[in-house]
Amino acid sequence: MKPSQGPTIDASTDQLIHDVLAAGLTLLLIGFGVRGVLRLLQRSRPGLAIGVPVALAVALRIFAAAGVSLTPLAPGLRGGDEVLFAQQSAAIAHSSLASSEWASALTGKLYEFVIAVQARLLDSPDFALRLTEIGIAVLGLALLATAVYDLVGGRAAVIAAWMLAAEPSGIFFSSLLHKESNMFLAEGLVAFGGARMWKRGDLASLPILALGCLIAVATRPYAGWFLIAAAAAITLHAGLRATRRGEVSSLGLIAVVVLLGAISAPVVWQASSHQNLEQTVQASQDSNASDSANLSLEKVDFSTRGAVITNLPVRAWDITFKPYLWQLGSPSQRLGAIGGLVTLVVLALLGSALVRRRGEIFARAGPLVYLLAFLLAAYSLSTGNAGTGFRYRSHLLAVALCLLAAVRIWRAEREVASVPRALPDALPAARGYARS
Repeated sequence: MKPSQGPTIDASTDQLIHDVLAAGLTLLLIGFGVRGVLRLLQRSRPGLAIGVPVALAVALRIFAAAGVSLTPLAPGLRGGDEVLFAQQSAAIAHSSLASSEWASALTGKLYEFVIAVQARLLDSPDFALRLTEIGIAVLGLALLATAVYDLVGGRAAVIAAWMLAAEPSGIFFSSLLHKESNMFLAEGLVAFGGARMWKRGDLASLPILALGCLIAVATRPYAGWFLIAAAAAITLHAGLRATRRGEVSSLGLIAVVVLLGAISAPVVWQASSHQNLEQTVQASQDSNASDSANLSLEKVDFSTRGAVITNLPVRAWDITFKPYLWQLGSPSQRLGAIGGLVTLVVLALLGSALVRRRGEIFARAGPLVYLLAFLLAAYSLSTGNAGTGFRYRSHLLAVALCLLAAVRIWRAEREVASVPRALPDALPAARGYARS
């Protein structure tokens, strides 16, 4: 008789075990990471009760990523960029740690660097990579909600966190192996640092703003430059506000902005020359607008500084409202339309608040206004078709939701708070009327 042999594990089973362990470890890391950041934020903000909506944000994005992966429509819904980024990240992961590929990815393609690190350390499967993207994006959303807390208070922050957690386009795009998660984090850092700067007017907020801008520049450079401009505008405005209050730190803030402007002005002027605009912005517009598969938008002229100023509102309208419902021709476009409907509702509510409290909104939520305006300009310049427009609009919508929560809830709290002060004056007259 032949000796009995123990059970063997084939290669597919071994790979399955590895994938499950890698995904489980990644989930633990992002769970403890997000929880740790929340506890750090709550240490000095006892009313920041956003733990439940943040946990829901993670759960919804995980379920959505798993659900999309199980459908045959997944490649079409997520687009082809994922495959390219995964291939380039794998090449980086297999290169020497001392090679230039790692350094260039860290400074110019941070999204590929993040994927490459996981491939190098854990040989992470597709789903584990998506878990990391979800963790990064949710961190950014938590920082956005915290910025609302710093600006107007705890109730508005909780409302903002719930809306950010449940917003459909944010749920979908947060799990892409793309640039979106890094940009959510960058925008959250700029909003958070800007809110601190707005309320405290101190130089300690500058490193937070700088970190957000660096992440953006290393991920999506053109958007990063606009985030730098937003951070500079917030800092300058905060410095002027502090000057009116007589704070000494205001001079330091204004000096920082002036120095930054002096350094960057030549670079910005050269980047906006006719030749550079023609080779970069206009070339990107022409390429994206010719992509009929992604529902191309009408071509616009961004080849000169004057043309940018003239045509930017046209593209801003496109990224906000297009494609119209009757233009949708594929499952991915119909999915993107959900975010468009949410955008219309948010704009209607924001418009109502802006009309009623236009003199007070900027004083309370100025950093969010600056951030939304500069992001709208950045993404309007680079959008040429609905495919990219859907992704870019998710970032604008996240900031708009925070602005909506800050404006509407703050206004409601002011109206409620004004009622008790009027009651004591009315009570004596009411008692006299009752006795008569």
